[in-house]
Amino acid sequence: MSFETGVFPVLVSEDEAVESLPPQVRGGLNASSATPLHVQLSDLMRVKILSEDWKAGTYIPSEAEFMAQYGVSRGTIRKAIQSLVKEGLLLTQKGRATQVISNTVRHAAGNTVLSFAAALRDGGFEYRTEVLFKQVVPADQAVAEHLEIPIGSDVLFLRRVRSVSDRPVVCQESWSNLLVCPQLEEADFENESLFDAVERISKKEIARSRMRYQSQIADKDHADYLQCSPNEALLVLEQVIELSDGNCIEWSQTWLAPHQSVVGVSEQVDGSIGPLDISSVRQSEHSTSNIVALKNDIKQRTQLELDLRHEALSVRRGIVELAHRYSSTPFHIGGACSVADIVSVLLSKVMQVGNRDCEWELRDRLILSKAHTSLALFPALLRAGMISQEDIDRGVFGPDAVLFKHPLRDSQRGFEISGGSLGMGLGYAAGLGLSFRRKDLPSRVFCILGDGECDEGSIWESAAFIGHNQLSNVTVIVDQNRMQLDGPCASILDTGSIARKFDAFGFESIEVDGHDVLALYDALKEKASKPRVIIAHTIKGKGFSFAENNVSFHDACVTDDLYEQALSDLKVAEEACSC
Repeated sequence: MSFETGVFPVLVSEDEAVESLPPQVRGGLNASSATPLHVQLSDLMRVKILSEDWKAGTYIPSEAEFMAQYGVSRGTIRKAIQSLVKEGLLLTQKGRATQVISNTVRHAAGNTVLSFAAALRDGGFEYRTEVLFKQVVPADQAVAEHLEIPIGSDVLFLRRVRSVSDRPVVCQESWSNLLVCPQLEEADFENESLFDAVERISKKEIARSRMRYQSQIADKDHADYLQCSPNEALLVLEQVIELSDGNCIEWSQTWLAPHQSVVGVSEQVDGSIGPLDISSVRQSEHSTSNIVALKNDIKQRTQLELDLRHEALSVRRGIVELAHRYSSTPFHIGGACSVADIVSVLLSKVMQVGNRDCEWELRDRLILSKAHTSLALFPALLRAGMISQEDIDRGVFGPDAVLFKHPLRDSQRGFEISGGSLGMGLGYAAGLGLSFRRKDLPSRVFCILGDGECDEGSIWESAAFIGHNQLSNVTVIVDQNRMQLDGPCASILDTGSIARKFDAFGFESIEVDGHDVLALYDALKEKASKPRVIIAHTIKGKGFSFAENNVSFHDACVTDDLYEQALSDLKVAEEACSC
């Protein structure tokens, strides 16, 4: 038996699947379906990537293998692959196999379990739970792997929708381990939360979870459950829950209704700050003042997002304008575009910029350790008032230049450190953080690293120093575009999870979409009680069709033809931003 899980389907065994397929279906594709074969194939491939059957850094099967397995043409295969390249899930390079670069974002909210029932209850909301489906089923391969139990073991499958004032807020789908909590299926889940029932029956506490979240397009069923439009982008949270004795009790996916988010603003079950934002639920309250306040808040957030998107587009325009000015000279276009949203959010809305927001000595500091991407810094500093148009007009080469391809230290213009050799910026940021603490200054330090730069040993010496001294005024942003000069980072030196390494040194880690300006703003604006690292999942060359996920644009020239294409891409993005 097979149940749809939403994001990660529970898979039937291969032999069982083959026996049940009608003749027109091969390898999971249905030739008689109204859905084109290349769309069906890309859907299958997407599931393999997001469920990590195909892990980041590995190579997908060859075209010949796809043809043999699915009985489709090369054209169909290439269309499917290209759609996933555009989504940032696959990387294609001439002469090399296609590589998985999955854009799944892991949320590092610690190990604390996220309870939606507790979040709603603690937020003061009256909610109703409707059980759409409840049945004891045998654990199939995917469920068994997540719950660490034998295939075929009994598990309880639940699909529930929680609503506030008859408006659906979340749809939760879960598989619970009945080996460690027998008779769980007898609980009344419309009047008792799953977590409460587990603790009551097992006599053990729910202790921790492994969590990740990602965006997912709503299918027809989930659109019906959440009363939204099909094909609307939703946030989906996955958790694997453990009891205090270490046994896995639950694997779940939770679909959040549109306009819900996962940020650090609400209460978790232990009372600590957690990742569920239920503020938008307040539109369902009956108080007129609350509704007005909510509308004002939504309006302000919408305007903030629009402002930040415009700032980022201005930075990208500045990048391509300056690179085209020296059209025969290569610039680091890819990395500059992947950090464009980060520097624009920092300098426009987050940082206290000297002489604009505060006294000069009280200003926040920005250290661009991956200084070869300074092409993004120049337009951002211009818009922040730190440099002038005349500075830019003087260029980045020659005796009249005051800006340089690899910046020289010039604190009056916002360049706190000379750039060139990678791995040096975080040590400087550590020194600034310690100095500000000793001087009792409120200034914050923001240091941008590249994920390839994290191969440098000096990064981890500095991280150890910052963590040991708990320099909470230091925020590190890792531009994780998964590429470096010689190719994918995972192929050059696979160092595993960067977030976990920083966690081990005493940092608080958060993972965000590095091109979601509101997510960046929320993560960067909030001050922390300990050092923080933000892993920004980005796309190299973001914003320009010829450069996205193209490793050759690590360092490349912007020719006249490419410049025209870049202007066309910007025009499309600016029109979309104005809608």
